[in-house]
Amino acid sequence: MNSKQVLWNALTTTGQELASAAILFFLYRFLFRTIGAAGLGVWALVLASTSVITLANQGFSSSVVKFVAKYAARGKVEDVSILIQTAFLSVSATLAVVCVALYPAATWILRLLLPAASVGAALAIIPWALLSLWINASGDVFLAGLAGHELITYRNYIVLGSSAFYLLLAYFLVPRFGLLGLAYAQVVEAVVAFVAMWILLRRQLPSLPMVPNRWSYARFREMLEYGAELQFITVCQAVREPVTKALLAKFAGLAATGFYDMASRWVVSFRELIVQANQVLVPTIANLQERDPESLPRIYRDSYRVILYLAVPTFAFLLLVSPIVSFVWLGSYQPVFVCFVALLALGWLVNVLSNPAYVVNLGTGALRWVSIGCAATAVLTVVLGVTFAKTLGGTGVVLASVISLALGYVLVVISFHLENRMPFRVLLPRESSSLIVSGVFSVGSFFFFFRNPHISPFSIRATSGLLATILFLIAIPAWSHPLRRRLLRWVSSRLPA
Repeated sequence: MNSKQVLWNALTTTGQELASAAILFFLYRFLFRTIGAAGLGVWALVLASTSVITLANQGFSSSVVKFVAKYAARGKVEDVSILIQTAFLSVSATLAVVCVALYPAATWILRLLLPAASVGAALAIIPWALLSLWINASGDVFLAGLAGHELITYRNYIVLGSSAFYLLLAYFLVPRFGLLGLAYAQVVEAVVAFVAMWILLRRQLPSLPMVPNRWSYARFREMLEYGAELQFITVCQAVREPVTKALLAKFAGLAATGFYDMASRWVVSFRELIVQANQVLVPTIANLQERDPESLPRIYRDSYRVILYLAVPTFAFLLLVSPIVSFVWLGSYQPVFVCFVALLALGWLVNVLSNPAYVVNLGTGALRWVSIGCAATAVLTVVLGVTFAKTLGGTGVVLASVISLALGYVLVVISFHLENRMPFRVLLPRESSSLIVSGVFSVGSFFFFFRNPHISPFSIRATSGLLATILFLIAIPAWSHPLRRRLLRWVSSRLPA
């Protein structure tokens, strides 16, 4: 295992996620002031209704990461070239068919969910949304090819550059064309990123032709056998977000859907900050499975300890600053936004803590219980969402989504420990006990302060005081944690002089 390459991949991934979160902040702040919460709700529903197109490539993209890493480790350059071409041709052709079939279905769904005044704007952007999603999904094969070579740094540069370009296009086009301008910006950004990915991949793999033209049934079957189960997992994972947004639009209105979309993107950006840095281990694990399978339990334990150390203070901080974020991002304190952030933070924290088990299963191909857990999440999202929506409205919809997310991934962790005969005490390392206690206390204080009817729901002075106090309680155990010193030593020993 090239520890320096893994470190550099993780560091650039972390930097890319931080920068992307900042870009997202400014983009949605601009969009909220330009098209409003209802306009964001329309945009979120259009993307949710068309995002099914991305499902057609997820299994193949993940298969590309695994098998490129596998064949690269064996020095089979020609097999890598044929593999990438086969994946691209298969995915792009399949997605084209899915686009044609999806258009009338997406139109029908939007007519059913949206008020009459918003239907015209939504229908106008469906073709552009489908086009951009098709380009992005096809280009994901190239990103996966870079990741399979452990060149995740290149991938991060492309993602960051395209995100910044998208922000500039949005600032220029949205004031002139409204939601349609946002759709135009997304298409242009997708094309630029697609070309950049292909150029970088051909530099790494000169045997790739200018235009992919080789298709191998053997490579297709190999990826399909691995990717079929992963495809099922992806479909189940993708059900939660569209169902949640559809139920919100139906039972709480477009404004609530817009606030949920912003809260979800805010929380998920922090989730990605932690998870994507850990995700760089997928090609490494696939490589180690070929060379040193005995090292995988140690990698899981070390990965989980790092994730726990990072996730608890990160999500506590995320929750605590949400009222200030609401004030800065939305121009005022929005209780609905803060409530959605609080619920989503708890659900995604469970998801993040399950990520080390998920990554090891992904790298080794042991996906049975991951499939069961994700299927449970999908079913519970629909059943609980409809049930809670009728009694609790929009808050009930989000609560159902969060419970479903947490339960599904708890199942993944439990099954991983049972199948690998790993003790459950690994999940609560003694060295992190003070960090966990401070995180729980911080969250409890937040809910007491902001849900107490006798306390003003928002004031800069009160919130700043609470934030300073709680951050002090989080910072002390995080700073004194022994893992901080070990991480700093490990990083410094692998950085260039």
